Amino acid sequence: MSKVIECIPNFSEGKNQAVIDKISEVAASVPNARLINVNVDPAYNRCVHTIIGEPQAVLEATFRACKAAVENIDMNHHKGEHPRIGAIDASPIIPIEDVTMEECVEYANQLAERVSSELKVPVYLYEKAAKKPERVKLQNVRHPEYEGLCELISQPEWAPDYGEAKMHPTAGAMPLGVRGPMVAFNITLNTPDVKIAKHIAQSFREAKGGYEDARAIGVYIAERNVCQVSCMINYKIVPLYRIIEMVRSEARRYGLSIIGTEVCGMVPFDALMDCCEFYMQLEGFDRKKQIL
Repeated sequence: MSKVIECIPNFSEGKNQAVIDKISEVAASVPNARLINVNVDPAYNRCVHTIIGEPQAVLEATFRACKAAVENIDMNHHKGEHPRIGAIDASPIIPIEDVTMEECVEYANQLAERVSSELKVPVYLYEKAAKKPERVKLQNVRHPEYEGLCELISQPEWAPDYGEAKMHPTAGAMPLGVRGPMVAFNITLNTPDVKIAKHIAQSFREAKGGYEDARAIGVYIAERNVCQVSCMINYKIVPLYRIIEMVRSEARRYGLSIIGTEVCGMVPFDALMDCCEFYMQLEGFDRKKQIL
């Protein structure tokens, strides 16, 4: 059986389609690695690329995409609703088939070494790849954002895991991790009040005592004059419908409602089927035998 991994690099560009196309073109240029999805969000000003395939091919495709991002994105002029510390933002490596977490950690270190040495971008390792306990959680690495990290990176406690303790002049720094499969999705509320969205996000995120592996932030989407609860959920621990219903319940306290949801990137079949079975109140349904 061949080894298969997935890498999901996030890049800080969601408005300039020409730049997004350059990144996508090189990400799709490596044999034995497939670019299977590109999700673009202008409000967050970021794009998410999903690359899957043989490990070394995926690492090469991801590196080429990172190089294109470094060459074409200037963080000194970047504005967006989503936290970020560089042109290359959160980039998790995920084991898919016949690959262990430990092997993926080694792949992450290989990619980090190359990005830092060839692109001169400092790299912070997080989650399963973290070298320091305080960097296991992505939010601990990313909370200063690009502007804050420019001031902090010279301090010993903020020294990167790979590369010099200085930001790339235009591309900033890169967070690179290893984790299991998760689902990124946004829940849209009929309010422009971001304080409410942030309060609701705090009600279930792990960092505030909520569900394990649940991450969430509240953001304002100026183009639509609404707010979203932006989530990253381990659907094997807590199903997506439970998060949706919790947000719905919390929103009612403010006289608000959910007006839509959106999936960012790829979503596992079982994650959607969990929602289907819940909302349709299916009884005695066998998803392995009753789906065409």
